Amino acid sequence: MKRTFLLWLAMSTLASAQTVEFKLHDGYLIVAKCSVGDLQGLTAVIDTGATETTLDTQLVKRLGISTASDRATVGVHHLNVRAVAIPEIVFGPLRAKSLAGIAIDLSYLSHRLGVRADVIIGMDLLRQQSFLIDYKAGQITFGPVPRLSHSAVLVSSDRFLIVEALVGSKTLRLKLDTGFNGILIYGGRVQSFDDQQTDSRSESFGQPLNARSTSLSRLQIGNWKGTQVPAAVTDAEPSRIVGFEGLLGPTAIGARRLAIDFDHRVISWE
Repeated sequence: MKRTFLLWLAMSTLASAQTVEFKLHDGYLIVAKCSVGDLQGLTAVIDTGATETTLDTQLVKRLGISTASDRATVGVHHLNVRAVAIPEIVFGPLRAKSLAGIAIDLSYLSHRLGVRADVIIGMDLLRQQSFLIDYKAGQITFGPVPRLSHSAVLVSSDRFLIVEALVGSKTLRLKLDTGFNGILIYGGRVQSFDDQQTDSRSESFGQPLNARSTSLSRLQIGNWKGTQVPAAVTDAEPSRIVGFEGLLGPTAIGARRLAIDFDHRVISWE
């Protein structure tokens, strides 16, 4: 009887999970397919650093939907955008009948990253279900997620995925950002770091940053510890957004599998 129950439970768990294939671009950027309205097979970038799902302006024209003037922050840049009511959007098991998003010209992703995206899927859609990103297999699985070897508590999991990081003796809040390749710390929040090098060019989602490269002698996030971890420091910061002092790209801490558990407010990776 017990074996029957366990078998039923395992089958039920598998049935409730759904896997979406993706291509990994440049070692960190997750590119998959979604649909918006009656348009299928659209190219989507999956970005936990974005609060709102974003449509390319060319896609907005194809859909024939109206827009209104608005402002948004992309990385540390404040941009003029268009507010848009996104019709039904579907990504794997995630679905929204109507979603308040923004529209911008996403051609910069093509120029800088080589990806011609129709959609950037943000936290407004992603937070519907827990999910596991398997970077090596190229799969996102939605539903119950395992607890992996390294884990950290989510300080916030609504608009952003924020974790606390111990950098030397300083505690910083970092936003987990799958659209970013590395670690970026806003210089206005941190007075000094050792071994800062000459100015270098860093990018956040194709947007250039005037940043200085550095090496963090000690970094701890949850039960994960690293030494001499490469990072970048910028004097710029997104003044409209409060609650975090930098960005954390999952691949910067060696994540090959990353689980986002909204039920228990935990991220884990290995």
